[in-house]
Amino acid sequence: MSGLLQFCGLTFDARIPGTGPVGVPAVAVSASVAPLPPVRFGHELLRARRVRARHRGVPDMAGRRSARWRATVLDHDTPAAYRLPGRRPRIVVSAHALRLLSPAQLESVLEHERAHIAGRHHLALAATEAFARVFRWLPPAREARAQTALPLEMAADDRALRRHPREALVSAPYAMAAGHAGHAPGGAFSVGGPDAVIRLRRMLEARRRPHPALCGVVVAAAVAVPLPPPLLGCAPGMG
Repeated sequence: MSGLLQFCGLTFDARIPGTGPVGVPAVAVSASVAPLPPVRFGHELLRARRVRARHRGVPDMAGRRSARWRATVLDHDTPAAYRLPGRRPRIVVSAHALRLLSPAQLESVLEHERAHIAGRHHLALAATEAFARVFRWLPPAREARAQTALPLEMAADDRALRRHPREALVSAPYAMAAGHAGHAPGGAFSVGGPDAVIRLRRMLEARRRPHPALCGVVVAAAVAVPLPPPLLGCAPGMG
């Protein structure tokens, strides 16, 4: 912001119409707050890495690698499939899920988990968690943490649907929920809750691709919306 103001010919003592002076205290406060989200983001990444390390120990010791499914199979009575992202990412699937799901269902579920790893969705979740913890008194920060997971799940659904039949991915949660006999590990393929209902309804609805003209309008609007503030700030007579 300081660089933008100087580029537009403004100084810390200049007055922008309709506002007060851009004083040093305001800049100091902004400078002191700005490092907090990145620092908290790094802390969340380290915390998530420790959690994954604990989860990774069980598959390393008790799991077996399946070349067919490109996943680690873990003997467990609960049908589950989950990912362990990071520098050595892997997919873990329970033996019960292998018995319960058809090959098409299992492939769609595993593709869903691979989409999370390929998209590095754990970084987005860590960022929103950091934002929520630093600005916990702000309603948008609290909502961001709750509202980020669902779009990421939908993005993974979309990738799985591009490669596998819709019926396979839609029926897999029902099959896993029917055979659920305990608590699945954290991050496991969702089989319940309101988010699962929203995702299933979305996958069942027939969707048409948007018209190219509409896509062009959306892109143009996304590019144009951020431009007015800098243009107005740099307009003649603002200095």
